[in-house]
Amino acid sequence: MTDPRLIALALFVCFTAVSIVLYSGFFARRAEIEQRLADIAMAARVAAGQQPDNQLSRSLIRWATARMPVTDDSKGRGEKLRQTLCYAGYPSAHALISYRLLRLLLSGALALMGLVLALVLGKAFGAVVMWGVAGAMAGTAGSNFYLSRLATKRQRLIARELSDILDLLVVSIEAGLGIYQAIRTVGREAQAQGREMGRELSLLSGELAANSTLGQGMRAMAERTGVEEVRALAAILVQSEKLGSQMAPALRACSDSMRTKRRLKAEEAAQKSTIKMLLPMVLFVLPAMMAVMLGPAAVQIARSFHP
Repeated sequence: MTDPRLIALALFVCFTAVSIVLYSGFFARRAEIEQRLADIAMAARVAAGQQPDNQLSRSLIRWATARMPVTDDSKGRGEKLRQTLCYAGYPSAHALISYRLLRLLLSGALALMGLVLALVLGKAFGAVVMWGVAGAMAGTAGSNFYLSRLATKRQRLIARELSDILDLLVVSIEAGLGIYQAIRTVGREAQAQGREMGRELSLLSGELAANSTLGQGMRAMAERTGVEEVRALAAILVQSEKLGSQMAPALRACSDSMRTKRRLKAEEAAQKSTIKMLLPMVLFVLPAMMAVMLGPAAVQIARSFHP
């Protein structure tokens, strides 16, 4: 029977590990909290410029302003994770905190499962600790891997949808709509069909309605998606807007170029498939074929030596 002291010690180790992960997730990496504190500092500076009558209030404002952190999100430790979340379709400011919380809960749950399983199997104390650590590491690595796969899948989906969306934009512009109205109309219809590009175009239309320029909106969309085709489209639209050229021919040329590039990638993948099939054929198909062809002969040879 398992010693109760060993179970208590294992639970204490698990609780300590979860506390350390919680501290590193919510205090060591606190980019969003620092941003909010920076906003408070700005409000405090504005209030300080109004010269409040109370000397105590003025002192408190100066004290808070001097201790507010100065953030640099471009160099933050969570910037890459925030960018991956944005690629996966979660551009919200609270997405990073939510993801870290879910990752922490998953790591803690897997660590606890590993500890309980090791105790049930009657493992030694060192093995129990290793099982708990392995569960926590599996939860962290698994959540990061799933997020990366989700971001990659969304980027491929956007790249496939982009040429069709460009054709719809060309038809809308040739029908007499302006580029802004075409983006709003196509985005609304594509979003109603559940397309990712429809969601991005709807966000772009909202940015344009908020007095943003087409170049700024397209660059923001390229940063949100991380797709090279969207970056190329943004460069073409910005150049066409600066030169005053027609949008429809530029969009049609871009759509044809993307279709050609996608066809070349499909042909390249088809050519690589023959090489990729060699390994499974050698490992699985060839031994079975050799067994079928040489098996009867081997049996006859064995019988001839042992009459």
